[in-house]
This record gives sequence, structure tokens and C-alpha cells, in this order.
Amino acid sequence: MLKFWSETPAARTREMVADVATWVWVAFWAVVGLKIHDVIASFAEAGRVLQAGGTNIQGAGATMGDAMADVPLVGAGIDDLTTGAFATAGDPFIYVGRELESMLILVARLLALLVIGVMVIPWLSRYLPWRAERLARVRAAHKAIRRSSSGMSDTAMERALANRALNRLSYQELLEHTSDPFGDFATGRYDRLARAELNSVGLR
Repeated sequence: MLKFWSETPAARTREMVADVATWVWVAFWAVVGLKIHDVIASFAEAGRVLQAGGTNIQGAGATMGDAMADVPLVGAGIDDLTTGAFATAGDPFIYVGRELESMLILVARLLALLVIGVMVIPWLSRYLPWRAERLARVRAAHKAIRRSSSGMSDTAMERALANRALNRLSYQELLEHTSDPFGDFATGRYDRLARAELNSVGLR
């Protein structure tokens, strides 16, 4: 069974609080970024209105040209001239509207990503390495101590853990569990030193 949190209450609480806080933080800024995107992107409607205006101008020119096509003698020439003039008049509106729409949508996406990145990346850059290190440590310790050493006696395991604690932990960490770490080891009182080693890797 995979371990996701330490076994010791204090370490497990810190890890779970950090996990929940990270999910809430990321979700909150993702929602904020989405709202920013939607608000700015809504202004792209102005570009679409311009495009629609240009299209309407061209449509009016085509309708007027068709109506003038029935005028005797000059109808055919007036038809093409009118349609072309209105088409030329409508092109700038369509072009500017399309460019405005594209620019505003691009700005909306970039600003949303910028806000999310600025607020989320620094948090994750600290959380992810810390969480990965703790997860790797507790899983490795669980495999080495609980699974790979199943053939050892309890006394032998306690001695091995006590020896590792004396050689690895700081004096401050040792004194948090026993007032006489070297005396305990010399007299065979391994339990408190073993507990110190287990606690240091998130096991009980």
C-alpha cells in the first residue's frame, strides 16, 4: 500500500494541511484567472460589432446594387460600382474588428496566465520539492524498515535504528527523545533512540 503521509501525528497534520492549502490556493487563483480572462474577453464584443457593421455595409451595397441593376442603360455599371464602393467601405470595419477581437482575446489569455503564474508558481516551487522529499523519505523508510527487515528480531531492529539515530541525528534531535542518548545505547536501552529515528522519517 502506497504511503502519502507520515505516520506521526504532527508530521501528518503538517503534510495534510499543506496539501489542502495548496489545492485551495491553486484552485482559487485558477478561478480568479478565469474571471479575468472572461472580463477582458467580453470587450472583444466591440470587435465583433465592428465586423458585423462592416458586413452590413457590404450587404447594403449588394442590395442597393441589385436594385439599381434594373435601371435602363446604366443599370449594369451602377450595380458593380455600388457593390464595389460599399464593399470597399466595409472592409476596414471588418479588418479592424477582427484585429481588435483577436488582440483582446490574446490579452485576456496572457493576463490570466500571468496572474495565475505569478501567484501559483512561487508557491509550488516551495511546496513541490518539500512534499516530494517528505514523500520519498517516508516511503523509502517504510520499505527499508517495515518490509525489507521482516526477518529481524525486534531487539535487533531497535539496535539498528538506535545506532542509525546516534550516527545521523543532531544532538538536539536526540535530546528531544532521551536525556542520555549515549548512555541509553551503551546500556542497551534502544527504544527511545529507535523511536527518535522512526520519528525523523515520519514513522511510528
